[in-house]
Order: sequence, then C-alpha cells, then structure tokens
Amino acid sequence: MAYKTDKLEARIVEKYGTRKAFCKAIGMQESTLSRYLSEGRDWKGSALIKAVKALEIPVDDIDAYFFAPKVAKKQPKGAKV
Repeated sequence: MAYKTDKLEARIVEKYGTRKAFCKAIGMQESTLSRYLSEGRDWKGSALIKAVKALEIPVDDIDAYFFAPKVAKKQPKGAKV
C-alpha cells in the first residue's frame, strides 16, 4: 500500500534540516529512508520507534505521519486511462 509522506518529510526537515542528518541521528541508511518514503514500504519495529522518538511525534499522531493512505486521484470525466 502507498502512504502519503508529505507530513513525515516536512517533520524531518523541521527537526533535522535534511534527510541525511535525520538518518545519521537514527542510524539509518539514506537509501533505506528513501525506500520507506518513495516506495511505500511499511515502517516496522525498531526503525519506526527510533523515527518516532527522534521526530518527537506523539503516539496519537503516528498513523497520520507514517500510515496515512494515499487517496487515488479521481480521473476527470472522459479522460482516457
């Protein structure tokens, strides 16, 4: 499933300035973060816990940052797919 990442990416920049600085802080490769953000990989286990703590995301907001589903854009009437 694909997830919206704009809120998470904004939080990373807000707290760390760059993806690289965030990855260094949580001990993650930038390529791994890229897969989470662009390929829709599910965040699991220790990676999720480290990210939540580092970004100071309240428990009640975890779904909004990490698991908000992308909504398919509606095709205009008459558009060819």
